[in-house]
Amino acid sequence: MIEAVLRYAEERFGIGREVFEGYRFFTKGRDVWIVSEDVPQLKYVNRMGLRFARGGMKKPKLTTAVLQIFGRWATKNVIRLDRSLLEAYLRGEDVEVGELPGVEKGQVIVAYGEDIVGSGLYDGRRIKNQIPKARRILP
Repeated sequence: MIEAVLRYAEERFGIGREVFEGYRFFTKGRDVWIVSEDVPQLKYVNRMGLRFARGGMKKPKLTTAVLQIFGRWATKNVIRLDRSLLEAYLRGEDVEVGELPGVEKGQVIVAYGEDIVGSGLYDGRRIKNQIPKARRILP
């Protein structure tokens, strides 16, 4: 499953595997987790690190936190919003962006300038919001 998720990050977003050197991956259920190689492997610890992806091998979804950390290395399927669309997106709204050449339908990285906001689902004309409710800005 780890191999499938790393391949997804590379094929979907162009994030090369070298970006993840110095990290260790492990699975728990259908999730993949990432932790620094410097962290010792502890026998009786239930969970540590950061959830990297959900959904297993067939349909992985990289988490918001992982995209915010590693998304700066993405070379494709990144949508940069202007200020008004960003504000709507941060409130939890879906946003209309139209057809974007070179951007594939499916999970995309949502950015504002050089900052990675998180992820969304692009259907070819709009981005379905996937910002966790706890991270949204309330009106």
